[in-house]
Amino acid sequence: MFYNILNKALKNALGIVTIYVVNSLNQDVSVQIKGNRIESTENSSNVGSSFTVSAERADYRTLIAEQSGVLPWLYVEVSCSTAPSSGSVDVYLIRGRDGEEKLVDSLEIRDTDVHSPDTDPDKIFIKGWWK
Repeated sequence: MFYNILNKALKNALGIVTIYVVNSLNQDVSVQIKGNRIESTENSSNVGSSFTVSAERADYRTLIAEQSGVLPWLYVEVSCSTAPSSGSVDVYLIRGRDGEEKLVDSLEIRDTDVHSPDTDPDKIFIKGWWK
């Protein structure tokens, strides 16, 4: 019990979260993590550089407040340079062993557009850095 309390306190103090991407599309997907001071996409900022997750693969980026800075709200933008014909993308916001929340829920991309909470509000979500 003490370990769980200490682990949660340490994680919150350090501000560590992981963005985990599962790409089951038949094309590579580009992911840009975004942050904001409010629960909105308006006037948001990039958190680090975009990264590419290969088709049928998974990848992740861990954000550490001390290195990446902290904006209380996070989301992702996803896009493909070639339109996929099958599969979907799932993106998770992981806060250690305490659990995870979906940032992207089984988004079936079939174009080369940039997808965000504005374009796909039922599939891409804005979540708090802390729970």
